[in-house]
Amino acid sequence: MKQPLLLRSFLTAYQLLWYCVTPFLVRSGRIRERVAERTLQEVRFSRVDLWIHAASAGEAYLAGQIVKCFDGDKRLDILITTNTSQGRTILEKNLGNSAHRITVAYMVFDNPSLVKRAVKIADPRLLVLIELEIWPALMAEMRRAGKKVIIVNGRMTEKSLKGYRKVASLWRQLKPDTILAISEDDRQRFITLFDQPDTFHVTNMKFDRMRGSLIDTGGKTEYCYLLLASVRKEEDSEVLYLIEKLLEQFPDLRIGLFPRHMHRVDSWGELLTENKISWTLRSADTEEGSFSVVLWDLFGELEKEFSRADAVFVGGSLAPLGGQNFIEPLMHGVVPVTGPSVSDFLWVGEELFEQGLVQKGNSKEEVLSLLVDSLEYPVDKADIRQKVDRYISMKQGGSRKTCEFIKSLMLK
Repeated sequence: MKQPLLLRSFLTAYQLLWYCVTPFLVRSGRIRERVAERTLQEVRFSRVDLWIHAASAGEAYLAGQIVKCFDGDKRLDILITTNTSQGRTILEKNLGNSAHRITVAYMVFDNPSLVKRAVKIADPRLLVLIELEIWPALMAEMRRAGKKVIIVNGRMTEKSLKGYRKVASLWRQLKPDTILAISEDDRQRFITLFDQPDTFHVTNMKFDRMRGSLIDTGGKTEYCYLLLASVRKEEDSEVLYLIEKLLEQFPDLRIGLFPRHMHRVDSWGELLTENKISWTLRSADTEEGSFSVVLWDLFGELEKEFSRADAVFVGGSLAPLGGQNFIEPLMHGVVPVTGPSVSDFLWVGEELFEQGLVQKGNSKEEVLSLLVDSLEYPVDKADIRQKVDRYISMKQGGSRKTCEFIKSLMLK
């Protein structure tokens, strides 16, 4: 398929840009891993029926759900690409026993010349892009080669749309064959950008990974227990404010502090010491003592602690960072409290906030007030878990519908 002049001109400039930035990218700590794959000096794949791109960890889980929808069909050759080592690990672990021939590889740089070679080697019938992975060179080459493209579990913020619309004429020349958006608002934003009428609202596939609320295996603590989960550097001062004010009101309160990034444990230790707040490391492995804060320095224990907590604050939300996952504590029967920034997780639906299953404070003072209420008036965890189960069951089914669209495109 011959490409329009505007698109050819863009791809020429785009390729020049890639030639300029690639020498710097290959020295980047995160990207340097398997750079030979990213530049096709090492090719791990051959011809496939289906190519799925899962940018990182969250998308990798969704890619696994898509592959499983083909169980029972004839054996397929499927290429799944990812941008991160975490995504790759998830894919290799979860799809090792698939009935299909799965190849996992790092995504090539979106350099038009590299992408052209990758598409020629893979020669897929269909490319599946998960969420908002719209790479112009890849999409352009798939169209030029007469292949089909679908965006699934698509989401797009108003901020993203505003940026993309600066070159709207370009994106309309790259429009996918079908777009599946996770909400009606997202559907309208995709239509505005791509002018693609075959854009549909399909429930977020992430709900299908939720298997209902979790059994309480942690046991109730003998003390009043607050969790500060996934705290980010940008909100340290606000979280310190919460700790100080809550300890003033609840002197016997025990606080579990989980920094989002483990390398920040030392910084938090210094901050607590400077402000004369007694603390200990989780690795000290003690429940007894006069300390107020347990600073978590061990991986993989946050979920268990949700079951033990009386109240939970979910971080990444008191600074404009988009929030962190507030579904996990909710599934353990705890009503989580967040700050105002939760845009990354609004896919769960505003109903959770409207029903009071998640509480949002628009400032650190409001967050403090909500946490005080949670500690003074604890909820019935069994009742919360039942409500969550009903909510999740109503939202499930997106994976099945998504797979129906994918299969229909592969048959065309």
